[in-house]
Amino acid sequence: MSESQAEVLVVGAGPTGLFTAAELARHGVLPRIIDAAPAPHTQTRATGVQPAALEVLQRAGLAQRFLDAAVPVRGLRILDRERREVLVKSAPPPETPFPYTCSLPQWRTEEILVEHLAGLGVQVERGVTAHEIVPSDDGARVHCRDAHGRDSVVHAAYLVGAGGAHSPVRGALHEHLEGITYARRYLVADARVADVHDERALMTVAISAAGMLMLAQLPAGRTLVVTDLPDGDIPAAAPGIDEVRAALAAHLRDPFAVSDLRWASIYHTHRRLAPRFSQGRCFLAGDAAHLCSPFGGEGMNSGFLDGAGLAWKLAAVLRRGGRKELLDAYHPERSEVARQVLASSEAMHDLYYALVEMAVAGRPLALPPADPDHQATSTSMLDLSFESSPIVACHGTPPGDGARPGTRFRARTRLAGCRHHLLVYGAAAAREGEAISRRWSRVLEVVDGDTLCAPSLAGVAAGGAVLVRPDGYIGFQAPQWNADASAALDRHLAVQFTAS
Repeated sequence: MSESQAEVLVVGAGPTGLFTAAELARHGVLPRIIDAAPAPHTQTRATGVQPAALEVLQRAGLAQRFLDAAVPVRGLRILDRERREVLVKSAPPPETPFPYTCSLPQWRTEEILVEHLAGLGVQVERGVTAHEIVPSDDGARVHCRDAHGRDSVVHAAYLVGAGGAHSPVRGALHEHLEGITYARRYLVADARVADVHDERALMTVAISAAGMLMLAQLPAGRTLVVTDLPDGDIPAAAPGIDEVRAALAAHLRDPFAVSDLRWASIYHTHRRLAPRFSQGRCFLAGDAAHLCSPFGGEGMNSGFLDGAGLAWKLAAVLRRGGRKELLDAYHPERSEVARQVLASSEAMHDLYYALVEMAVAGRPLALPPADPDHQATSTSMLDLSFESSPIVACHGTPPGDGARPGTRFRARTRLAGCRHHLLVYGAAAAREGEAISRRWSRVLEVVDGDTLCAPSLAGVAAGGAVLVRPDGYIGFQAPQWNADASAALDRHLAVQFTAS
């Protein structure tokens, strides 16, 4: 049996695994990535790439490829059973270079990521199953079996489980996805649907007493169909075009015409979370760590954000003198975000079914009163944060609303490279910043903040400073920069890194 070494082994070549591997490679760590499937799939699955993910993809050099391959989605319209448009829900464009969601089939997302990963020198090893995983203090011993039944062992210094809901890595860690499975089953299909989309680029949701029907535009004149199925109305085999047509007819008196079915499936939806996203040198990302209702369009995007947050930490430990405390922060940061995502998806799920209840009662469809304790995040995912992270801090009086440690730095797409950026405002701050830069040259570079954005956008005053992490989140903030603030940042970095 052959044996080999890997600094990082990624198990699972879906969007999360592929993007995590690509980010590792961009940061200077060439991982191995394996997937049990012998070939790439051709299924539509997750389709929406939200602005927050596009910003992360921009940092990785990928956003334009997604924009070129996708169609935009700029809001939501609600139809009743008669196909009357009763509600339009479109928020003002968020403050981002990518003010809309991109819609493209998951197989195309994975194709883009595979091509990008190959350009970085990493090939997906397909048809390779992680047959047995034994975690240890220095990584994990992974017994692999390929499509020909040949066995091998990979000794991985670090292991990333990105294999979805049935992740073998999570199984090896004896973690379970805790939560609920929603009672309803759903039909999902990729087909042509006539006369449903217009120039407003809105997703269409039809509401009836039977339930809900979602129609999202895809490239090349295609549509993703998602609809709930009444109890007892579950096709025995993979659904065909007749089942898709019947599903539309259950919700619309005059259903849109459906043709050219490419793919269809039946699935359950979930709200589940792993108790721990990491153990020792093993990490969970994407659906391996959290599952949410697809109605918020946040599942795949959360995996991208997980990958960005994990890759820079692993690369820092392997290449830039990062300490264990960086990796210890992965679970509290990403689980905090995952809880926000699950709550948001739950709120969207409940919104749709509140409308269904109105239809059942024969009442006009109207948005229910806003509940501040039960509402979706913005449709951009730009407001997700991890303010309780052990590796973010503020020196001085914390800022009020807006930018603060653990939140997205709003001008992050204007930063490039793999290190932290210390934005300083004013000559005195610049002098202190240069001293910090000499001590931490492996870790950060200093930027004149005024060339990038106004200090208020960074949550500081003129003469302040802010540290932006490689994933584009604020790691440290000093509303006023002085010798004490410089010493505080020095201590903050010393917890996470060894000095240059």
